[in-house]
Amino acid sequence: MSRQKGSRPRPVPEQRRYHEQFSRRPRHDRVATPSVTAAISPRRRWGAALGATLVLVFAFTAVIMAIVEQDDGDTASASMAVALAAAMVPVAFTVLARVSRAPHPFRSVLLASPMAVAGYIGVGSLVRDPSSSLVLAFGVAGAFVLRAEPVHRLSRRITAVGIGAVMTLLLALVAPAAAVVVAPFVPFPALVMADRFSEARPPV
Repeated sequence: MSRQKGSRPRPVPEQRRYHEQFSRRPRHDRVATPSVTAAISPRRRWGAALGATLVLVFAFTAVIMAIVEQDDGDTASASMAVALAAAMVPVAFTVLARVSRAPHPFRSVLLASPMAVAGYIGVGSLVRDPSSSLVLAFGVAGAFVLRAEPVHRLSRRITAVGIGAVMTLLLALVAPAAAVVVAPFVPFPALVMADRFSEARPPV
């Protein structure tokens, strides 16, 4: 009895399953990825800036308390106030990063917190003004934390922070108490204003 040339054709359902298992795309390719990189709304951007500002107000209040206690000779209370202010710094940047949905919040906070503290101490030792040094140090550090869209420019953020620092310094020369009150409300909203300017006038 002679063998029939050629192989038997596969049954249609089995053949279809055989081809589908190689042609079927993985599930993660077919399902749309959650819109993590989608642009956030202006309300969320302002929420991030104002939430971080609220924490910064408490931190700067602790700094002022430390200065007052140091002048009165109470070094123990001054040290406690400084420690409290230092503990609030990463909290402020965490709020700024998380609410604005920054792509790498932990890394941003880890880099920005010591940058802000070092900048505040360095600039403060030069200008002898805690208010303008706060604006400059925390504004520049926050420029790297607040989520940036492609249209936003780091140079414009830093320029806005620099203008805010100069205006705060001028206010401190005239009314130091007013500058202390205004200073923590300047750096993070200045970043949002710079972004709004970039959105209104995108680069050609």
